[in-house]
Amino acid sequence: MAHFPCWLPLSAVTDVTLVLRGHKPAARVSVGRWGGELRRWARRHGLFTSLDADGFAAISRNPATARRVIDLDRRPGRHTLALGTMLGYPPCCSRAAARVGDESIDQLHAAMATRRYHGRFRAINPSGYADGISRLSQVPCSHSCLPSLRLAVLSQVC
Repeated sequence: MAHFPCWLPLSAVTDVTLVLRGHKPAARVSVGRWGGELRRWARRHGLFTSLDADGFAAISRNPATARRVIDLDRRPGRHTLALGTMLGYPPCCSRAAARVGDESIDQLHAAMATRRYHGRFRAINPSGYADGISRLSQVPCSHSCLPSLRLAVLSQVC
C-alpha cells in the first residue's frame, strides 16, 4: 500500500488508490497549495498529474488523461456526465449528477445524505462527502447503488 500525503482527504485517497490499482482512469482532487508535493508523490508512484490555477489536480497513469480531465473541468458549460465518465464514476451516478448539473451537486449530496444506508451499503454513505471524509468522491445515485459499493470495496486495504 502506498503511503499517501497526510493532507489528502479520505475520499481522495480512495480515488487515488483506485487509480493506482487500475480500477479508475483518473482522479480529480483538491490540492490547494500542495500541488508540487502531489506531483512529486505521483511521480514516485508512476502516476502523472495536471494542475489548474484553482487548486485542483487530476492524477492518472496516463499524462494525456490527466490533462484532459483538467481541460474538461475548466471548460464552460455542462460537462458533469463527461467528467464523471473520465473519472471512472459509475454511469448511473454520473447520469444522476448530470440531471442536476454541477451547480446542484451539493443539493444532491444533501438529499442522499439524509437517506438510510443499511448493512454493507454504509460504505457508500455520502454524509462526509463535502468534508472529504467519504469513502467515495462521487455522490451515489441511490442508497443501494451496487457500482458505488464495488468502488468502495475495491479501495479498501486487504
